[in-house]
Order: sequence, then C-alpha cells, then structure tokens
Amino acid sequence: MTVNSEDDFIKKVERAYQGEVYGEALYSGIASAMDDPARAEKWRVLTELEVVTKARMRDLVAKLGGDPRESDVFRQKGVDHVQKYARMPWTDFMKVFSRELDPIIERYAALEERCAPDDVETLRFLTEHEVVTKAFCDLELAGRSDISIEPTRELIAKMRTA
Repeated sequence: MTVNSEDDFIKKVERAYQGEVYGEALYSGIASAMDDPARAEKWRVLTELEVVTKARMRDLVAKLGGDPRESDVFRQKGVDHVQKYARMPWTDFMKVFSRELDPIIERYAALEERCAPDDVETLRFLTEHEVVTKAFCDLELAGRSDISIEPTRELIAKMRTA
C-alpha cells in the first residue's frame, strides 16, 4: 500500500470502529424502547455483539496508529436514531434494517481484502458481525423468531473464546 492508500485504509478502519460506537448506542436504545420483552432481549444480545466488536476494532485502530477514542458525535447519532427505528412496525423495521446492512457488509468485506494478514481475523469478525445482524432480521422476517438471535449468540461465543 502507498502512504495515501494506507492513510485511507486507516481512516476507513477508524470509521468502522466509530460505527460500532454508533451501533452500541443505537441497539441499546432500541432494546430499552421495546415493549416486547423477547424483542428487547434480542436487542440486548445485539448490543453485546456491538460491544465485543467495538473492543476488537479499538485494538486494531490503536495498532494501526489511528485514534481509538470513542466519538461523542457517533454515540449521540446512535441515540438520536433510536426513535426512527423503534416507532416502526416490527416487519417494516426488520426489512429496512436488513436492507441498510447490505452496503455496510460490502464496505467491511472490502476492508478485509485490503488488510495485512495479521488483521484478517479482526476484520473478518467485523464483517461477520454485520452478516449475523442481517441474518437476525431476515430470520425474523421469515417467521423464525424462535432462532433468529442464535447466529448472533454463536458469533459472540466464538469471539469470546478466540
């Protein structure tokens, strides 16, 4: 990588990390806003996934020489977006959220392709955590709310033992 492309890569990794700051605030707020206890619990599990991912990304950002401080702007943006989603009917929410994850998955997969071999595991996890979040939405839409959070739980367990 050239210096400019390396700087660009680090900025994109930092942006992904701040996306986890945003996600943690958003998901936690959604969990709190849910009237349905089962759905609230699923969003607490998704929040835990954001926390685990954020910690892994913070370490990578620091390793790459980026800024590992959590952005208050991104956190507040997550808080501000809670009602956008929490007010939607559940099916609409799951459709919109699933669709919104597609470009994020693509963006994170592209980071995976550009990284040093030592960083592949962390950036693969970054991508996978969005994939299981999308799977959660898609399983909810398919009427499989009984198993929708299981891929998320499995990924968290895998990363806690890695």
